[in-house]
Amino acid sequence: MSALYIDEQTAASLINMDDALKLVEESFSSFSKGEAFNMTRQRMRIRKGALHMLPGAVPYKGVIGFKAYTSFRAGLIFKVHLYDAETGSPLAIIDANEIGRLRTGAASGIASKYMSKKDTNTAFIFGGGFQAEAQLEAVHKTTPLKKVYAATRKIENAAAFAEKMSKSLNIEIIPTLNIAEDLPKADTIITITTSVKPLFEHTMINPDGVHINAAGSNALIRTEVPEKTLEAAEVLAVDNKDVAEIECGDILPSLEKGRLHWNSILELGEITCGYRKGRLSENGITVFQSQGMGLQDIMCAEYIYRKAVAENLGIILPF
Repeated sequence: MSALYIDEQTAASLINMDDALKLVEESFSSFSKGEAFNMTRQRMRIRKGALHMLPGAVPYKGVIGFKAYTSFRAGLIFKVHLYDAETGSPLAIIDANEIGRLRTGAASGIASKYMSKKDTNTAFIFGGGFQAEAQLEAVHKTTPLKKVYAATRKIENAAAFAEKMSKSLNIEIIPTLNIAEDLPKADTIITITTSVKPLFEHTMINPDGVHINAAGSNALIRTEVPEKTLEAAEVLAVDNKDVAEIECGDILPSLEKGRLHWNSILELGEITCGYRKGRLSENGITVFQSQGMGLQDIMCAEYIYRKAVAENLGIILPF
């Protein structure tokens, strides 16, 4: 079978958030069962930008590959390279901007599914970009929300985000800069920013219990969640410990100080498989720290590739 090039528009037409939620949950579970494989992100930096690579493999679906993306001043370019796990032959090169957006949001949605309080219905989201849209959509699909508070650096950006997403999800979304007043009302907190310092104080969170999806701290210099909040969590999960150990700027300070220990931190797949509980009490704090896994990209890319072949889509490549 010839290899395919699948462009961004075609790829986006073949997958949606419901698909991504199923595939990402499968990614977590299959990884924890030893049925699929993931490697830490590799980064090569030069003066004007960087190349990033995330490898993964799903042998039982017959694929191995990697996502590669470049980050330069002109922007980011994402592509997944997919190979046959039996022969090593190239299967596809897929534009992967939407894949990354969906799988990042879906990871938080799955974490909310397993780690949230029973009657969760109010969220507070920090961030208002296209990644924030996917975060909120995924969380709403797994833990239906009635009200959301949205905070960005500028209130007009929060207002634009609230207007767009309230129409899309048909829920009440309130733009706010009053974090101290509105954050305690939330059962779920979502952070998807590039902040280098905590976005809120520990004393501001809901005293009756909260779940936090922290998706922006994927570099050592980035911090979104206070150390006290992480240290107070009854369950703290990451998508992959090997990745978190070198990338999670939120948890590394507490680890260095001896206030957190790796043996008390879970991988989300342990929870989705039922090996460990995602929540121990209704009034406790649970936290999911998401750095992303190449395995998630490969799982979604395989799904897109199979649909493209079935529907005779994509451009045949000359190898």
